[in-house]
Order: sequence, then C-alpha cells, then structure tokens
Amino acid sequence: MLNIEFDKSLEALTTFGLPSTAEAYVEVDSLDALREAFVFAREKGLRVRLLGGGANIVSMPHVSGLVIHPAMRGISFAESPENDALLVTAGAGESLDGLVRETLKRAGGLENLSAIPGSVGGAVVQNVGAYGLELAERFVSALVYDAQNDEVRTFDLEACDFSYRMSVFKRPENEGRFVVLEATLRLPKAWAPILGYKTLAERFADGSGRELTPDSVAEAVRAIRAEKLPDPAEIGSAGSFFKNPIVPVVKARELLTQYGSLVTYPIGGDRVKLAAGWLIDACGFKGTSKGRRGGAAVYDKHALVLVNAGGATGEDVVALADDIVRAVQKRFDVALEPEPVFFGD
Repeated sequence: MLNIEFDKSLEALTTFGLPSTAEAYVEVDSLDALREAFVFAREKGLRVRLLGGGANIVSMPHVSGLVIHPAMRGISFAESPENDALLVTAGAGESLDGLVRETLKRAGGLENLSAIPGSVGGAVVQNVGAYGLELAERFVSALVYDAQNDEVRTFDLEACDFSYRMSVFKRPENEGRFVVLEATLRLPKAWAPILGYKTLAERFADGSGRELTPDSVAEAVRAIRAEKLPDPAEIGSAGSFFKNPIVPVVKARELLTQYGSLVTYPIGGDRVKLAAGWLIDACGFKGTSKGRRGGAAVYDKHALVLVNAGGATGEDVVALADDIVRAVQKRFDVALEPEPVFFGD
C-alpha cells in the first residue's frame, strides 16, 4: 500500500534546503511499489518527477505532480568473470558516500568520489565526477525501470550514453520515464591511484611521506572537499553549481593571452576545459554584494558554489545564477551551464 503524502515539504529532502512543497510525494523501496506509484500518477493525471538524494536539485516553491523518491537498498559484491575486478551492486537509494566507504573495506577504485552527497541512483543519472574520476569510468550496468513501456531493462555503458555530468536518463525528453533501480560498478584489482587533480597530487608530494593507498586518497579527498565546499548540514548548497565549460583550444589560447592566470585543463581532441570558478571569481562575484540575490549567495571560499545564506528561495538562486551566466558571457564570451536540475514550476 502506497503512502502518498500531499502538500509535502521537500525542504529537508534536498541539500540546498530551499522552501518547496510537492503536490504529492511518495517513497518507494521496491519495483512493485514503483509500478504502483506510476499507476497512481496516470489515474490522477499527475506528472511524475523523480527525486533521489536531493543533492543536485534547486527546488522551486511549488512542485506540481507526483514526486517519487526511489529508496531501493542493498549492497552486494561478486568477482568479475575474468577474476580481475570486484563488482559491486548497490540499490539506487543507497548513499553514494556510504557505498564508497563500504567498497574501501574490500577494494579501491571509488575513493576519488568520497564525500559526494546524494544517492547511487542520482550519481548514475548525473554521471558524477570529482578529482579526476567520473562514475562512468567504473560503470558496468544499471537495472532500470522504463515507465513508458512498463518493463525492466538493463543499460550497459554504451546505452547510458554518459558524457560530462550527463546521461540518457537526464535528457529532458526522458523526464519521468527511466528510474534507476540499482547499479553495478567495477573495481579493478590492480589498483592505481588517480592523482591528476593538482591539489590532490600536492597532498602526496608535500614531503610528508604519507603512504599512497585507497584509504589515504579518500582521506585526502575528504579534506580537500571540506576546505572548499560547505557542509550541507550547516550551509545549504548543491555543490558545484556550474559545469566547467569546454572550448576549442583556439578560444582557450585567446583567453590566456588576455588573462594569464586563467585555469585550464587540456582534455584532448583540440578542446580545453576552463575552470568555471575562476571565470566567476574574475567577474567579481565572490565575497561581494554583487554575488548575492536575496538569501542566495556565492560561497566565500569557492566561486563555483552557490549557497543558501539564509532564507533563500528557488527564485533567488535562479536570479543569481542568471546574473553569473550573463556576466561571464559578456566578459569572456563563454557560456556557463548549471549542473543542478531546476525542480518545480
């Protein structure tokens, strides 16, 4: 029996902590419950919206339709057929950080994703990444409910069509259609640290002589995140708010000629990734009145992060994000794209 809640507050269910009320809300922890929720939505003529761990959401004051929160649990391990990796399968409702901690008891491979808030299901949808590793690089498959055809499907790496902070599940045309039930990731037995991220590499090149292990890398990642990003339990945010823009190498060289301190990351194929935080900071948004709209503000420790400085609304966040996008476009002729999903009406 579904427990449908009406006029449900979503404020405590998202890391931004913005005031928001869903027309209807239900938590489901099984495929049968999920199917029943979709039947209810069709019968009542309600649009379906999916809410995972709430870590990548900017919620508006009113969210029409039925909000479904997948809460499937469970973590299991198995040897790969080739016996060269450990396969871990986790329910969509498991926390991503909880999964990382659990895998570290057995194998390395996910340590660079330590301390990222949100659920496993949301991590697949978003193709989360941090400190040199994207989830797609460890991905094997996902068990997915296709509401359009009322069937359970297995999506392999190719079918997910992962790209930078994107997947087939996040495309606007698929909203409310695909629900990730569980995901399987591959942890190579031949572990090798990923230290391409400059500040992470510096932690192991400072002369401290610390041993390089999955646990020590995870510890370093957690320390770096704590220094740069606010704790959602204390300051509401959605983490990094904008994607690092990718431009042709010619454009990057042009900008570097004018702005020698611009932070860039060559990614091959005549493309260069620019540090969105640097662009925003250069436009004067960090630590100034310019970087505030109502209760929304640019975080004083990292220009890439927008925070709920107290009493912020979804409209405040949208207005501030728009200010930043326009300023960066005008000064650098570079388009910024938000990472979070704008959730509601």
